[in-house]
Amino acid sequence: MLDVRRLRLLTELSHRGTIAAVAKAVGYTPSAVSQSLSRLEREAGMPLLERDGRHVRLTPAARGLVTRAERVLAELDAAEAELEAAHGTVRGPVVIGAFPSAGARLVVPLAVDHPELECVVREHEPEDGLPLLRAGELDVLVSEYYDDVEPAAFGGLEQHLLLSEPLLLVTNAPARLDDLQDARWVGGLAGTQYAAAVERTCRAAGFEPRIAHRADEASLIVALCAAGLGVALLPALACVPQAGIHYVPVVPAPPRRHVAAFVRRGAAARPALAETLNALLSIAADGNPLRSP
Repeated sequence: MLDVRRLRLLTELSHRGTIAAVAKAVGYTPSAVSQSLSRLEREAGMPLLERDGRHVRLTPAARGLVTRAERVLAELDAAEAELEAAHGTVRGPVVIGAFPSAGARLVVPLAVDHPELECVVREHEPEDGLPLLRAGELDVLVSEYYDDVEPAAFGGLEQHLLLSEPLLLVTNAPARLDDLQDARWVGGLAGTQYAAAVERTCRAAGFEPRIAHRADEASLIVALCAAGLGVALLPALACVPQAGIHYVPVVPAPPRRHVAAFVRRGAAARPALAETLNALLSIAADGNPLRSP
């Protein structure tokens, strides 16, 4: 009998490419992942991985197994959903991953207003949250992507768009984007979608931003701007009103950020997950990103 958790690891390896990446994504050590995959090979009775130094490749048998495993895992999620629906009650716990501003503005109100869901919150960015969702460690992931910026791969998952929003200019004094060619900028962490969106916006306005600081957490970005140490762009959801800070619409319009809830295929039929998605959609539709939290 093939172990379902080990099949999830093999499926994740097919998406991530390396054992180290799988280990980082699911919170195991590389040694534990390797041992689990070795046990899966013994269960299958044939090689599943071809080792080439520090790298591994899936054998043709493993690729075929992954194709079937993805269908099996989706069916298991659907079976759980049917059982919960037959039970007729909304039950938790629901494990929700979210990046910080979405967690604070969307997931926390959900957890407070719907105690029957027994929400468990985990902070995750798209790059590490999506594999955890696929691996079954999360039930829902509230994630983000930007126009014209290569997103993290979310193939094979159901996407439920919650909101689309602009990036706003963050300064400690009224200003226009085209006045800030020589300003010190707070950019995103290198390699992130947010960093790419900031740089793309400035280039569209005709200049290359002079990045003085790099940060990912909105509160740090706002603090740097409030202290006069730089200017920045932030998605509207992260723009909490603060004395001495101006949030200014940008011309030309920057790439918009899209916030979506992701679930595994078939899992949304679970009453608890259906309720979670409906609540997130309602909170996102009712909320004004610039209201006080």
